[in-house]
Amino acid sequence: MSPTLRTSSLALMLLCLTTSVATSQSRGLAPLSASPESSPMAARVDARKIAVKFRDRGYRITPVANGDNLQPFTQFDLNLTKGTDCVIMVGKDDAMPDVDLYVKDDVGNMIQADTRPISRACVEFSASYNGDYTVIVKPAASAVIGHFAVLIGVQASGYQ
Repeated sequence: MSPTLRTSSLALMLLCLTTSVATSQSRGLAPLSASPESSPMAARVDARKIAVKFRDRGYRITPVANGDNLQPFTQFDLNLTKGTDCVIMVGKDDAMPDVDLYVKDDVGNMIQADTRPISRACVEFSASYNGDYTVIVKPAASAVIGHFAVLIGVQASGYQ
């Protein structure tokens, strides 16, 4: 690696760490630190491990979101057709202690939630109407930066 590239990489890492410390301080939390266990790739690999059994059951698996515990939650919408079976899986790296997963309908009613005290999260449901479903992932607070990855699996249901 050239000295210029090495210096640029070091500057970028320092900027990222400084940004994470500033973000956590602005939320009134103790500064987060980097950890060797903190890895977005490890979170994706963990999510794929969950997805294997659903893929084998005929679900089409798609990555939809990545996140970390620098933010209190990550939220996105899924547009589903009535009768579609859906599974939402959240994998995490070793630095993330836990994640909670919530699915709400278009008026805010809770459809499914996984708040178990295990580290990963996974919910299954069948879409009861055509439209948007809101997915919320809440990572647990931690002293180090942790990452999570969200995959969805969908398949047409035999029930309409």
